[in-house]
Amino acid sequence: MPSPPWSPGCESFRPGGGSVEGNREFRVSETPSGPDGNSNWVGGPGLVRSLWRYRLVIVAVAAFVAVAGFAASFLLPAQYEAQASLYLRDPGGAEVLTLDKSTPQSGDHAVFMATQAGLAGSDEVYGRALQLLNLSGTPEDLRRFVAVAPSADLASISIRATSGDPVEAADLANAVGTAYQQVSGERIAAESVAVTERLRLVRAQREAEFDSLRAQATQASGPAQAILEQRGLHVANLIGALQVHEDNVAAQTALYGSGVESFEQAVPPVASSQPTPLMLALVGAAIGLIAAGGWAWWAAGRNRRVEAEGDAGAVLGVPLLGETPRLGVNPSGTGGPSSTPDELDPVAAEAYHFVLASLEHALSRVGGKVVAVASAGPGDGKTTTVLNVALAARREGCRVLLVDADERTRRLSKLSRDNGHFDVIGTGHDGDECPAVASSGTVLQIGPSERNGHHPALFFRSPAFGKMISFSGEPADLVLIDTPALLGVSEAVTIADQADAILLVVDRGTSLADLRRARERLGFTNTPLIGYVLNRASPRRAYTSSGSAGRGSPAGGLLRHWGGRPSWTMPAVMARPRPFGRSRAGAGTAASPSANGGRSA
Repeated sequence: MPSPPWSPGCESFRPGGGSVEGNREFRVSETPSGPDGNSNWVGGPGLVRSLWRYRLVIVAVAAFVAVAGFAASFLLPAQYEAQASLYLRDPGGAEVLTLDKSTPQSGDHAVFMATQAGLAGSDEVYGRALQLLNLSGTPEDLRRFVAVAPSADLASISIRATSGDPVEAADLANAVGTAYQQVSGERIAAESVAVTERLRLVRAQREAEFDSLRAQATQASGPAQAILEQRGLHVANLIGALQVHEDNVAAQTALYGSGVESFEQAVPPVASSQPTPLMLALVGAAIGLIAAGGWAWWAAGRNRRVEAEGDAGAVLGVPLLGETPRLGVNPSGTGGPSSTPDELDPVAAEAYHFVLASLEHALSRVGGKVVAVASAGPGDGKTTTVLNVALAARREGCRVLLVDADERTRRLSKLSRDNGHFDVIGTGHDGDECPAVASSGTVLQIGPSERNGHHPALFFRSPAFGKMISFSGEPADLVLIDTPALLGVSEAVTIADQADAILLVVDRGTSLADLRRARERLGFTNTPLIGYVLNRASPRRAYTSSGSAGRGSPAGGLLRHWGGRPSWTMPAVMARPRPFGRSRAGAGTAASPSANGGRSA
């Protein structure tokens, strides 16, 4: 194969690369950090978004913990619960255990039931229950297995006892109920005796008073005698009432007894009350969801990714120049989106026209036409974006030169050659010659001629690379350099040194930590980062979003319908002469690959 012609015009190469010196005012800005110095948390990930990102992990953890809880239920010892109920007599009835008309057990029924429940759970009752069961221990020991409380409807006192043996659980509940009956009956009997004694004492005092009045009346005469007789009659009536009250106390004591109208004894339960396999599974699932959800929120904040429109801009400190749609699967199967621009939906193609318009306005701020297109890592859609933007520029009448500087993959050359988009001219040398390249629709495959152990970065740092870019790009309106991934190889920053500006392609889902490292790598070059393109956006946003490049670009087009689908028409301001001085002569046609694949030796 004959080598490409060399031209003496390369002697006019200006050191530093690029074709035009600009004021390069776009700089990478610092990203604010949170209170703890971790900028990953700036803006904070939303809880719903965090849960959705790690939804599979959350579901797996919840399912695992639920199964573990279900299995653990069969390993834990079974516990049985028995319940006995005490139905008390109506405390609102007539009470005769007092000297006056008041009835301390009448009134608020809830207070009465709470008082009796307190008695049933007292040390006296629990101690009596231990005696009935012939068990050693203290009331505190019994309280670990027995609980006493009024029922929800205040109709009874519920006694619940738990034990590993169902019979023992029933015995505990019944013993407490029986102990309550005994203690309550003894208390009522003791009160009855005390009241009776007081009644007898009062009655004896009244009888003595009556005898004294009767003796005085027999000695008196006239009106004095009548008064004494009336007083004696009144005391006699009181004595009679006291006798009746004493008889009623005895009768009521016999009727009321312990105050328990009915004792529903507990029976040994058939099924265990705990552990419940289903309940433990549900509790385990809830714990797993909470724990995994908390971890997901923490992980999403620590490992944030580009999801929303402004995520990448907050890290890079430059405007968004456009959003490109998510394309199909790469036909070559090498990963990344499909790159068959001629088959793109016309609406999808308009997204790249928008990126081109924004790029032109951003370049007008820094001056020049040589753009190094970079990305943080491989597979971010960088090569696809370069090819589609170049085709968009060619459709608008630009003369475009593509430089395939990714010496390791040559994917841009392969896509252009296989699909017939551009001629591919291969150049590889270590000298100072510059190839004379047809700049209208051409891919310049540039790099060392032999991989003889020399690192590719040696060539890209050499004056030969800068001369090639300067000479070959002279007749072009726009020069796009497809660089290797910034975090993958060392020569990416070296290549960017020869450009007028850097455009970063950011794939949706890229780690913000990787973007931050890419930004730090770009800090080693004086070439300004003028913006970024968000790749693989949702179709609706990619087709209709005006992006954040409106600070210096014609943001927003007119929505129209094209074959039943929305698309963007280019506003009139976009049709003005391009800032990188394109010439429309001979533009707009793609050269066919040569018979040997369009690549020279």
